[in-house]
Amino acid sequence: MPVDRATRHVLDVGCLVAGRSADISFLRAGRGEPVLLLHGFASDANDDWVETGWFDALVAAGFDVVTPDLRGHGESVKSRDPADYRLKAFAGDVAALRDHCWGDRRFSLIGYSMGAHIAMSVTLASADRVASLVLGGMGDRIAATVGLAPEFADALDEQDGRSEDRREPPSYAVRFRQHAASRPFNDLAVLAACLRGQSGVFDLGRLSAVTAPTLVIVGEQDRLAGAPYPVAALFPGGVGQTVPGVNHASALADQNFRERAVAHLARDAAAIIT
Repeated sequence: MPVDRATRHVLDVGCLVAGRSADISFLRAGRGEPVLLLHGFASDANDDWVETGWFDALVAAGFDVVTPDLRGHGESVKSRDPADYRLKAFAGDVAALRDHCWGDRRFSLIGYSMGAHIAMSVTLASADRVASLVLGGMGDRIAATVGLAPEFADALDEQDGRSEDRREPPSYAVRFRQHAASRPFNDLAVLAACLRGQSGVFDLGRLSAVTAPTLVIVGEQDRLAGAPYPVAALFPGGVGQTVPGVNHASALADQNFRERAVAHLARDAAAIIT
């Protein structure tokens, strides 16, 4: 049976801090239990979820799949004001999209890296609405800190010319800038504002209130995220897993990583139906 093709839509989610309207672009396909996918930083819905096979796999498994380009990314609204990228703003966009697509129905939620932080924030704001939760690329090294270290934003802000009083960014930050610049929809100054706006501390203690079955899954070679088990232990129904042979950048393209997450959702969806 052929898989439904994703169609692109646009949703007005309100206004930016300066008053300009804010639109979120999203992809949708499939029928069945609702599931929402949230991509990582400097990526978009197509790169993280469509090109890697997640979107089609979930549609084929019987889900109604929705995935947005988060603000500052892909085809969604972009701003160079850090105030537009507070975690609360991302979570508000996701809540508006959820209500637009499914009303008051319960839904499952998958987030990767930055998307996992947003998924945790969304879940805390509406714990009774989230049926199942998957946090990918989320380990003990990054769970408590939202955003990347300041040198990443500084590297994204770098221009071709450099004043003599500015220091060269670290090599790893320069490599990240090169990676971000290779994506056609990325605006590096926007991404720098995004990092500065969402930078902060996440109150992990609040996660004890989340009742949804939660899978925290990380590549075994993911040195950025760290171990999933301490994070999983923060959730009453949390389970931690590592997937061999993958790191933070390669995890989403790994079939084993994807199949474990889809199986977690499928079990919980079957429990809801029965």
